[in-house]
Amino acid sequence: MASLSGLRIINTRPEQRAAQLTQALEQQGATVFSLPLLETIALELSAVGKECLLNLDRYHSVFVVSPTAAELGLNALADYWPQWPVGIEWLAVGQSTAQVLRSYFIEPTIPEQETSEGLLQLPQLQQLTQGQRLLVLRGEGGRNLVRDSLQNRGVKVDYVDLYRRQLPQHSLQQWPQIQQQTIDVVIISSGETLTQWLQLAGQQAQNIPILVISPRLVELAQQQGFKTVLSSVSIHPKDICNTLSQWRKS
Repeated sequence: MASLSGLRIINTRPEQRAAQLTQALEQQGATVFSLPLLETIALELSAVGKECLLNLDRYHSVFVVSPTAAELGLNALADYWPQWPVGIEWLAVGQSTAQVLRSYFIEPTIPEQETSEGLLQLPQLQQLTQGQRLLVLRGEGGRNLVRDSLQNRGVKVDYVDLYRRQLPQHSLQQWPQIQQQTIDVVIISSGETLTQWLQLAGQQAQNIPILVISPRLVELAQQQGFKTVLSSVSIHPKDICNTLSQWRKS
């Protein structure tokens, strides 16, 4: 792998998940500015959400979309279920989410492509049929791809919104200082992060190369007018370093 020495990179991952990526980039010689563009605020469970958790044993599968959803969701479920009901298929969007579930003695299935699109390719979801039920633990305002796809087959999908995302105040305060630097690339890991980056940096954002982690985000960024969009196969630090290394050599 080629050195990343001299590259100046903004890591927009949430503060609690940024350290591993930042360390990997710095080990390759990059200068990294941490600028989290999302923080999570826990929500009070709605009456409908409580009912879903109380009736956990009615679901064939549970899909957990993030480590935050895993932590908040399993914490809430533990109030109602001292022992997990048997026969439920647990699905995690990626390894970080799976690690939280394992800490609650749940072994989930993870898609090879750590996205909602990848999840829909799993046999466990492909085999769901009319009348079966899926519970999704997520943040407020998340994508509806899984629900829309499965409801077309007659599968009942319920969402429990556990948190909302917002731009951290300290990142707003940091931006004027970082803005004075020459930035080579910005790492963007979700559609919401892309939206926040556009709002924070304005027209300047579209002139700075960004690295995203899925074909969907490539398309979204191009639609928003970004001139240079790099695509990593995943959010894993090794894959991101490989993508940056290949870009640098090209």
